[in-house]
Amino acid sequence: MTETSADGSFALCANGRAATIFTDGDDYKVVGIAAGMLADDVERVTGIRPELLTGKVLPKKNVPLLVAGTLGHSAVIDNLVSRGLVNVDAIKGKWESFVIATVRYPKKGATMLVVAGSDRRGTAFGLASLSEAIGVSPWYWWADVTPARKEALYVAQGVLCQQEPSVQYRGIFINDERFGGWARWAERRHGKVGPETYQKVFELLLRLKANYLWPAMHPGTQAFNDDPENARLADDYAIVMGSSHCEQMLRNNEGEWKAVNERAKAEGKEGLGDFNYITNRKTMQEYWETRVKTNGKYENTYTLGLRGIHDYPMEGANSTEERVRLMQQAIDDQRDMLRRNINKPLEEIPQVLCTYEEVLDAYHNGLVVPDDVTMLWSDDKHGYCRNLSNPKEQQRKGGAGIYYHLSYHGDPASWIWLSPLSPSFLATELTKEYTFGARKIWVFNVGDIKPAEKEISFVMDLAWDIDRWKPTEAHKYIEQWAAKTFGESLSPEIAALQARYYRLQAGGKDAHVWFVDYTENQIAQRVSEARALEKEAEMLAQRVPERLQNAYFELVSYPIRGAALINEYQLLARRSMVRAERGDSIGAMADADRVKQVFGELNQWTHHYNEDIAGGKWREFFNWQPYHWFRSEKIEQPYATPELIAQARHNRSVRFKSNGKKMTSFDDGGTLVIESDADCDIPLWINALTPIRNFSKAPEDNVFCKVTITPQESSEFRVQSSKSFDASATPINNVWHAPYVGPMWSNVGTLHLKKGDNRLTITELKRDARIDDIFIGLWPPFQEEARQTIEAADYQQARNGSAGTITTVEGLGFSNGVMVLPFDTPSFDETNLSSAPCVSYDIDLRDGDTAVEVRTLPTLHVYEGREVRYAVQLGDEKPVVFSIHADDFCAEWRWNVLRGYSSRSVKVPASLRGKHPLKIFLLDPGVVIQEVRVI
Repeated sequence: MTETSADGSFALCANGRAATIFTDGDDYKVVGIAAGMLADDVERVTGIRPELLTGKVLPKKNVPLLVAGTLGHSAVIDNLVSRGLVNVDAIKGKWESFVIATVRYPKKGATMLVVAGSDRRGTAFGLASLSEAIGVSPWYWWADVTPARKEALYVAQGVLCQQEPSVQYRGIFINDERFGGWARWAERRHGKVGPETYQKVFELLLRLKANYLWPAMHPGTQAFNDDPENARLADDYAIVMGSSHCEQMLRNNEGEWKAVNERAKAEGKEGLGDFNYITNRKTMQEYWETRVKTNGKYENTYTLGLRGIHDYPMEGANSTEERVRLMQQAIDDQRDMLRRNINKPLEEIPQVLCTYEEVLDAYHNGLVVPDDVTMLWSDDKHGYCRNLSNPKEQQRKGGAGIYYHLSYHGDPASWIWLSPLSPSFLATELTKEYTFGARKIWVFNVGDIKPAEKEISFVMDLAWDIDRWKPTEAHKYIEQWAAKTFGESLSPEIAALQARYYRLQAGGKDAHVWFVDYTENQIAQRVSEARALEKEAEMLAQRVPERLQNAYFELVSYPIRGAALINEYQLLARRSMVRAERGDSIGAMADADRVKQVFGELNQWTHHYNEDIAGGKWREFFNWQPYHWFRSEKIEQPYATPELIAQARHNRSVRFKSNGKKMTSFDDGGTLVIESDADCDIPLWINALTPIRNFSKAPEDNVFCKVTITPQESSEFRVQSSKSFDASATPINNVWHAPYVGPMWSNVGTLHLKKGDNRLTITELKRDARIDDIFIGLWPPFQEEARQTIEAADYQQARNGSAGTITTVEGLGFSNGVMVLPFDTPSFDETNLSSAPCVSYDIDLRDGDTAVEVRTLPTLHVYEGREVRYAVQLGDEKPVVFSIHADDFCAEWRWNVLRGYSSRSVKVPASLRGKHPLKIFLLDPGVVIQEVRVI
C-alpha cells in the first residue's frame, strides 16, 4: 500500500474519491461486516468514506471497485473466477485462505481490486489485511492507536495468495479479573458485559486474524449466553465459540448453575442441586443438552469431561479411580448429546478435552479419549509447556492444541497486572508445542486483554505463520510491531526499551520479586536498571506524535514505569528490613521513605490510566495490586520503622553460639544453641524446601515441622522450662494456594528466649521437606554473591551433536538463552555423551570456591516418559547428570517459576584449582542455559 500511483495500481482512495466496496448481499454476514470495517478505516485515514454496495452483478457506473466475496457464496466472485480473471486454484477447499488481486476488467477498462476468500473468514481476513496495510492497527480501539492521515491510498498491481494458517483455531480466553467492572461501566446501556463489549472483542479478533473465543466466566461478569444476542453476534462475526477448561458444553457453571442455586435458596425454592455426577446426573445432562440445542446451530467447539464448579475438582469423587470412571461416563453422555442434536457426523463436530489439573491425572490413569477429540494440553500456568503429545498421540485424528497463559491468578503467586513474557520466550515455548503436535487449537488466557496487546499480537501472528517468527528471529518482532504502531523513526528505541523490560521481568515478574532471594548487588542493579528504563521511556515520549500519546502511554510508558515502581517498592522494602537488622539505620530509613513515596506513585500512575487516558475510557480497568473477583489481595510490604530498628538493635544481643545466625543442612532432630543476653521474644525464620500444601485443608494441617525451644540455666543444661510449636510460614503477599513457597525465607513464628543458652530443636519434618537455613532476628540477610558469573552465550566452545545444533536465542530469559534446536532432536544419555551437543566454559577456580552452579530456564518435560536433562563435567571429574523437570505445585516448581530459573550445582573438589573447562551436555530438547556461577 502506497500513497503514490504506479502503472496498474488500484486507487483505493485518490483525488478526493474513494473506491466503492462491493459485496454480495447473500454472502456471509461477516463479509459485509468486514467490508464496513474497511470503509470505516479508509475514512479514518483519508477522511473520505467509500460507498458500500451489494448485489448479484457489478454496478454499471464506471467507478473504481473493490469486490469482495466468498467462493461459492458470491455470484460476482464466482463469475470473475469462471471467466479466468481471478485464479483461485490455490485456495479452493482450503481453510481461511484468500487471494487479493488487481484485475483489469475488460468492459470497464479500469483496474478492479478483488478479495476472494476460500471461506467466510478467509474473505474477512483478506479485507482486514487491507485495513492493516493502509495503517489502521488492530488495536486502534483497544489501545487508542490513532492512524496517520494520508492523502491517497494505492494498492500495487499484482496478486497476493494467502495460504492456510499454521494453527486452525486461534483465540483468547478472557479470564476477567478486571474486565467485568470496566465493561459494566463502559456498556452503560446494558449495565453488564454484553453485546457492545463483545462486538469490540469480535472485531479485534478479526483484525488479528483470530477466530476463537472462550468468553469471560467469573461472577464479576455474567454468563455469555445470558444474552442470546452475544452468541448470534459471534456467529455474525464468524467467531468460533468455546468454553474454558472448567466449563463443559458451552455452559458457565458460576452464572448458570451456582448463581441459580443461590437465587433459588434466597427465594425459598429448590434449585438445581449439587454439581455432582453421582447424585445429580440427570439434571446435569439436561443442563448440558439444553445449551447444545440452543447453540448447536452456530460454529462451536465443545469442552468435554467433568470438573467442579469454578476451577475446582469434580464433586463426589474421592479417588483417582472414581474420577476416571465419572469423567468417562460424562464424556460418553456428552457425545451422545452432540450426536442427537447436531446434524453432522460426530467426528466432524469439534470436541476438546482440556487436560488441566486433575483431568490430566485422569488421562494418565486410564481415561479413554475418543480419537476424534482434540487433546488440549496446558502450560504450567507460568508459560512453560509441561505435557505435549508423544509420538503415538501425535497420530490422533482430533489432533492437539494448547491452552496457554499470558496472565494467571493463582499458585504460587499471581501475575495479572503487567504482561511479562517476551516474544523470544513465547516463540520458543510455542514452537516447541507446535513441533510436538499442538496445531489444532491455540487459546491464550489473556486476563482482560489489556495490557497484553503486544504479546497477543505476537502469538496470533505466530499462530498464523509458525515459520515467520522462529525463536532465533522473535527478538526482532517488537521493532517491526513498533514501526507499524509508532513509525519507523521511533521503533528501534522502543524495541530496545522493551527488550530490557522483558529481561527485567524474566529475572522476576513484577508481582513476584518480593519472593526472589536476590543478592544485594542484584537488588541495586535491578532498581538502577528499572529507574533508567523509566527515565528513557519518559524522554522518548516527548518525540511521540500527539495522536499517539495515549497509545504510547498504554503500550510502552505504563508497563515500563509500572514495572520500575513495583520493583523499587518491593525490593527497597525488603532492603530496608535487612539494613535495619544489621544496624544501618540511616540506609534503612532512606529505603523506607522511598517505599512510602513509590506506593503513592503506583496509585497515582494507575489512577491516571483509569481516569485520564482517552477521556476516562478505561475507568476501573487497572489495579496494580493483584485483584480477583473473589478477593482483593494487597501488596503492602513491611518496611523499616524507628520501632523496628530499635527492635533489631535489641535482637542483636541474641546469637547462635556455633556459627552466627545461619546454619546450613539442618537435619531432622538437629539442635542449635542460642545465646541471649536477656529474656526476649525474637522472630524465627526458616529457609526450607517444603512439601505441597493442600489449600482445602485447615492451616493447622499444613505445618512442616515442630520447633522446640528449651532454655538452659547453666553448663549442666538443667531444663528450666520448654515450649514447642508447629512451624508454618506466614504468607507475605498474594500467595493464593500456598502459605509457603520454599525454598525461601519464611517467618515461622516467634521464639520466647530466656537469658543464657537456649537449645533449639527441629523435629517431625514433613515428608520431602528439607531445611536449608535458619535465622533469628528481624529479617534474614540477602543471598550470598557469586564470585564469578558467566552468561550462557559467553561460552568458549560449542560442539553440535550427532543430531541437534547449539543455538543462541536472543532475549530468551534474563540472559540470551543457549539451547539445542530443533525441538525434536533425539535424546542422549551417559552412554553417548560424546555424541551429545555440548558447550564449554573456562572456569578459573580459586581457594574458597565450593561449587559451580548452572542456571537454566525451568522448562519441563515435553511428555510423560521423557526427561529434560543436561550433564555437567568439571575438568576431568566424572560427569553429573541433572533432570530439571518439576511436577506442578511441588516446592521446587513454585520456587522456579517465581525466580525464573532452575538451579543445579556440582561441588568443587578442594584439590581442583586453576583453569579448567566446564562442559555442559544438552541431553534432552528444551534445556535452556542462562548462566554459570562460581560460588
